[in-house]
Amino acid sequence: MSEPRPFTGVKILDFTQVLAGPYASFQLALLGADVIKVERRDGEDMRRTPLSREWADRNMAPAFAAVNGNKRSLTLDLQKPEAVAIIKRLVLDADVVMENFRSGVMDKLGIGYAALSAINPKLIYAAISGFGQTGPDRTEAGYDGRIQAMSGIMSITGHPEMGPVRAGFAACDMLSGMTGAFAIASALFQRTHTERGQFVDIAMLDATLSFLSPQVADYTIAGHKQYQFGNQAVSRNATANLFKAGAGEHAGHILLAVNNEKQHRALMLALDRADALDDPRFADRFSRIENTVA
Repeated sequence: MSEPRPFTGVKILDFTQVLAGPYASFQLALLGADVIKVERRDGEDMRRTPLSREWADRNMAPAFAAVNGNKRSLTLDLQKPEAVAIIKRLVLDADVVMENFRSGVMDKLGIGYAALSAINPKLIYAAISGFGQTGPDRTEAGYDGRIQAMSGIMSITGHPEMGPVRAGFAACDMLSGMTGAFAIASALFQRTHTERGQFVDIAMLDATLSFLSPQVADYTIAGHKQYQFGNQAVSRNATANLFKAGAGEHAGHILLAVNNEKQHRALMLALDRADALDDPRFADRFSRIENTVA
């Protein structure tokens, strides 16, 4: 992307660790923000969370590098008064502070929103946590697996005979990070109107439920219980699924995404099954769903 990028000139102090927060600041860094990643002296835990001892010993796990590019680095012991003084000097011309500690931790260190916004009233302070800053679970840690379980993702992932299944990646961390980046971008834009900063509260559980809004609405409004349906599309169409294909050394799978009437007709003709177009069991989408086995 050629200069100037959208957030060129925006300075961010990033205290976040592991995945959700660093992914959020990484998105803003890619768009031009000057992100200063603040870590403890031995580095954050994600540096040592690879799948092999070799990368752990390097203190630079690939997963860490994947979400921390385009950032500058600063190590501080936040328990020391000298470190707090450094942070307060940096905040004078900062646009954003990001953190994902449990609620109240930054306040105890003397660098929470109240303390820092008093120094810089235009500061945007974004806190990413599992359950937000005000709810009954505000002091609880919000790990990706826990959020997947609580949000319902695990209960609709996989095949019915399997029981609950986690998504194959840290889905809640990543979507919470993207939500955080969007929220910070929105706050920066709002500041152009108000000339004031604000506190931005991003809860992983809230962000995840927002991404599940079609399923939530289908249940709360229409009363349709959500369930595991394997590789079938959310449309539940019989021709939108994963199928075995080929034989021998050519055996594999093919995924079809045939959802509307035009696509269904084209598929039947391609399969030399024009007769199915006149079969009342497959007359429309709902008939085909009811007769999936056929």
